[in-house]
Amino acid sequence: MNVNDILTRFDNVRLMGEGKYMCHCPAHDDRSPSLSIKLTGDRILFHCFAGCDTESVLDAVGLSFRDLFSDESRAAYAAATACKGNKLHLPIDPVEQDRMVLRLARSDLKAGKEHSLEDRARIELAKDRLRERAQ
Repeated sequence: MNVNDILTRFDNVRLMGEGKYMCHCPAHDDRSPSLSIKLTGDRILFHCFAGCDTESVLDAVGLSFRDLFSDESRAAYAAATACKGNKLHLPIDPVEQDRMVLRLARSDLKAGKEHSLEDRARIELAKDRLRERAQ
């Protein structure tokens, strides 16, 4: 399945920049576009600013997580899960992981969710590591 096949399943898709789109989220009653779709190399990422999880978004348009990855990524995923007893063990870029922690933290705050002490420690650690890398 290619990107155009996926984008045609969504309403009011607008190009926001290279590989970035906004559209109505099919997982909730969306009056203005709140779903971000981003192409990142071999993956397609979704983020609903109203808080819908990716699985709900995909279910609403008849897609699965498998549809979001290239053939090469699916092969790597299959190899990793076969070798590790169905647990995904693919390498994650540490910088991207720290950035994701901060994005999720901001998203939680926007949604009115409070962070636990454990989450706050994780957020501070991610900030510290990103500051260190920037120096």
